[in-house]
Amino acid sequence: MEPGLARYLELLRAYGRVLDLSSPRVLEDPGALVEAVRAYAEVLPPGATVLDLGSGGGWPGLPLALLRPDLTLHLVERRRKRAAFLELARGRLGLANVRVLPGDVRELKGPYRYVVAQAVAPLPELFRLVQPVAGFPLVLASVRGPGWREEAAALAERAPAEVFHVKPLARGGTLVAVRVEEA
Repeated sequence: MEPGLARYLELLRAYGRVLDLSSPRVLEDPGALVEAVRAYAEVLPPGATVLDLGSGGGWPGLPLALLRPDLTLHLVERRRKRAAFLELARGRLGLANVRVLPGDVRELKGPYRYVVAQAVAPLPELFRLVQPVAGFPLVLASVRGPGWREEAAALAERAPAEVFHVKPLARGGTLVAVRVEEA
């Protein structure tokens, strides 16, 4: 495992329980984290600015910033304690390509054309949340469960949307990337 990812996991172990940062599964199977972050990295073009919606404990934004230093990551988190952890982790990991944005996504200034989200909401709800700050075409990428096809179909009822990347993950879930056009 990359040294930066190992340091990130150490921070999650140190602060995770107290701040309720992530699912215990993240710490039980670090290989799953590496596999998923590589899948996210595949759909993001070089030099992109990426919004990590509901960053919580920094997943997937912080590992993406470590793996892809060419990206600029904006981590938005409403909960104050989690946002403070994100600032601490950003500093300890030396991530100059990360900005922590405490508060609600609707308060941000866009446009954002690339959005990643882990365990936040179904795809139609993700789109609803980011629509006020979205640039188009918009790319939404998220690890989804077995109902991802239904979520994608429901999203397509709200706006012109096309699934363009699907990657089943060996340790569970499927990375799904959807391109959404302006309605």
